[in-house]
This record gives sequence, structure tokens and C-alpha cells, in this order.
Amino acid sequence: MTEGLPSEVDVPDEMLLAGYFVAVPKRLTGEGLPRTERLTTASDCLIDRLPQDGCWFGTAQEALAACLPLQLPVEARLYALLVPAEHVGGFVADIRAAGTDEPVLLAHLDVRGAGESAWEVAEDGHKIGWEVLGYDHGLLHTWLCNDLYEDGKLDLGVGTDERGLLPDRQAALRVAAWANARGDTKPATWFPGALIEWDTPIESRLGPVTTEPPTPSALQPWWRRIL
Repeated sequence: MTEGLPSEVDVPDEMLLAGYFVAVPKRLTGEGLPRTERLTTASDCLIDRLPQDGCWFGTAQEALAACLPLQLPVEARLYALLVPAEHVGGFVADIRAAGTDEPVLLAHLDVRGAGESAWEVAEDGHKIGWEVLGYDHGLLHTWLCNDLYEDGKLDLGVGTDERGLLPDRQAALRVAAWANARGDTKPATWFPGALIEWDTPIESRLGPVTTEPPTPSALQPWWRRIL
């Protein structure tokens, strides 16, 4: 399936794959949030996940196969979440403390599991940025949905890009440490994560929601070779 990420994806060896998911980037204009036309996040808040919120997959093939029976927006894309190894422990501890069933996440990240290296993530993806996440009561939250964005700009001088993502690992580390030091957030262990995106429309047996004609690049998706 894989031969590692392409060379332009600068992801350290100590990153681990959490899982794959399918989501639809969303326009965001809410108060106290960054204004963006294509908000992208691994959390279960703010954007639509497919087939449903909280849906994680162990492989790219599983994620894409689950989407075949659906009528998908043309903006839907495949993503992977990567987590620095030194931040995996808090994430896993919060999953177990919540008593929720997260077999995909635990299989990849639990020290008792295999732990897939970032270099084993499917080829042809590209890193789009970093975010800060925390797991609470069965949901993976982003720092953006916890009223932290405006304070983060003021206290840390950090900013997000057109996707609502942080520019690099150091910015994400600073935000995570800052959020964990506060006493007014969700009772979660905040951690940095990097997002990988496959910028190819996802195939569906029902066709896209929009009536726009497909582009030539949509006619031969890279992943049809692996389904």
C-alpha cells in the first residue's frame, strides 16, 4: 500500500498515525473563530465527517470503501491525523478514561498496539498544517471550538491559515502547552496533530451532490488502484 510520504511532506519519524477520516471542509465565520472558507480539522466539531461524526478508519481503503454508497459533496476529501509520539500517552489515557469505544485510534496509538509510523501512511498525500486537539466525553475537540482562539492570538501571537490550521509544529506545541496550563477549558489533554490530505475527489456510486461536471483529475482517482 505504501512506500512512505513524498519527500515534500516534512513529518518527523516520531509521528504516529492516529487514523484516517473523510470530511468536508467548511466555511467558518462564527464569533471568536478564524474566518476561513475551508476550515479543516480532525475533530468531531465544526465540519461534517463522513459517513458520520466520529468515524475513524484503520486504512485509506476502508475509508474510501465506506463512502462508495454515499452521495458525497465534491469537496469531500480523505485525511489522516498524525500525532507526535511524546503526546500519544495523554490522548490514549483520555480515551480510556472516557470509557468510549475507539478501536481504530487505540489500535494505532496504544503502546500495546502496533503503532503505525507516519512514514507508512499512504503515498500521494500532503501535509496541510497543524492543529491542537483534545479528547473529552467521547469526542475529539479542536482548540478552536473551546473559545481559545482569540486568547491564543493575544497571549501567544499565533495565527491560523485559510484552513484554520497552525503553520508548524512549534506553533502547535506552544498552543497545546498553553491550553493545558489553563483551568477554563474542557477536561482534556491538549496535544498537537498534523493533518495529511489527499486532494482528489472521492468516488461514489451515487455521484456528487453538485451538478458541476467532473474535472479530468476526478476521472482517474489515484486510489482506484488499491480498492
